[in-house]
Amino acid sequence: MHGFDLREALRSFRHHRGIATTAIVALTAALTLAGLFLMLAHNATVALQFVGDRREMVVYLRDDVTDSQRDDLVNRLTGLFGSVTYVGKNAAWKDFAQQVGDPQLLEAVDQNPLPASLRVRLRPELLAAPAMALAAKQVGEMPEVEDVRYGAEWVRRLDDITRGLERGALAAGIAVALALILVVYNTIRLTVLARRQPIEIMSRLGATDGFIARPYVIEAVFEALIASVLSLGLLYALQQAAASQISGVVFLPWSWAAAFVGAAVALAWLGASLALSRVLRAVGA
Repeated sequence: MHGFDLREALRSFRHHRGIATTAIVALTAALTLAGLFLMLAHNATVALQFVGDRREMVVYLRDDVTDSQRDDLVNRLTGLFGSVTYVGKNAAWKDFAQQVGDPQLLEAVDQNPLPASLRVRLRPELLAAPAMALAAKQVGEMPEVEDVRYGAEWVRRLDDITRGLERGALAAGIAVALALILVVYNTIRLTVLARRQPIEIMSRLGATDGFIARPYVIEAVFEALIASVLSLGLLYALQQAAASQISGVVFLPWSWAAAFVGAAVALAWLGASLALSRVLRAVGA
């Protein structure tokens, strides 16, 4: 039975090459646009994750904190928030001197005014702006701490960009999904109407709607599979061209590419099923 369905699907594909080719071109264009936006969103997310991984909370210590108090604070912060690196007064001054780069300006300073600090690399679940604000407030209330800095405004803007990308990707995905269903719907509808007479004969001879519909559903899935593979090929070519000009541009993860093909096939199946249910009702009426 499955072999018959596949043969019928291939025969319909050959007999209606013009309609099938038009559908594949339209599907490839829609999927390429969706994949391009998805790839841009993925690259932006990778870049934001790289920047986000560098988020840290700087805890400035009071000058009268002893070594034992400092070590106890390091242990507490490590257990509560993440990995901790101690930066002494001398090390902080060296870093400052390298950033300033003007010996004469540095000589005007009589003594090192910089406090010792702890640089806390927060755990992933604490990298969002509200969590970082709460963590900074808790750390700032500890008696050994003079001040806490974490770039609150910068972190909030980074989170806003991430949410904007997620919403944009969702909106583009919905739009392309609707377009893909519409293309498949109209293509299968035209294909079935072109074979209205043999379908009416099969229906009158007792063939079930499922028996009649399966070859057309397979044909729609086949067209979506071809279009999704072609669109991935185009996206890979675009990524390679962009990577030669801009360092760090990456292709979609292979798990994403597989999901992309699977989603295209599933949407094609849905569009074909909707079209066939309506057309077969009209034929049988």
